[in-house]
Amino acid sequence: MKTLALAAVGGLSLTLLVATSSVADDDNHNGYKRPKRLALPSDAPLLWKEECAACHMLYVPALLPAEAWRQQMQTLEQHYGSNASLDAQQAREILDFLLRSSAANRLPVEPSATAGEPPRISQTRWFAHKHDEVSAATFQRAAVGSRANCVACHHGAERGDFDEDRVKIPR
Repeated sequence: MKTLALAAVGGLSLTLLVATSSVADDDNHNGYKRPKRLALPSDAPLLWKEECAACHMLYVPALLPAEAWRQQMQTLEQHYGSNASLDAQQAREILDFLLRSSAANRLPVEPSATAGEPPRISQTRWFAHKHDEVSAATFQRAAVGSRANCVACHHGAERGDFDEDRVKIPR
């Protein structure tokens, strides 16, 4: 009886291992794992929402590693061509939130292709892998605008919902 039970447990373990590895393969592309826990933290400060959403969609902090957010916050005076400066207290509050909320993303920082710019989510290997079937022309459609406009196709992007089953690419 013990032998049968051990065989059953062993078979179940092997099944779980195979199932887990197939899920991991979906998330792993050339050694680059996509961030987990993309949900927007419930403790997101109103200041972060107001300041960042004043110019662009709210990017879920888990999309970049903490060091990339640190670089973002250190370059607010020249934030992709705009001055997004904050006072020291505001900057600290937002940075603390971003660092805490991106802690699960342990990926390396991928520098921007443009010298002096902080990292861009749309230039990460993860983004390229997830969008490898989307043409450059699709990103240039008026209803999409650019690779940075996640909400054009992922209507739940600001909440961290990037489920491929809910993608709707505008014409």
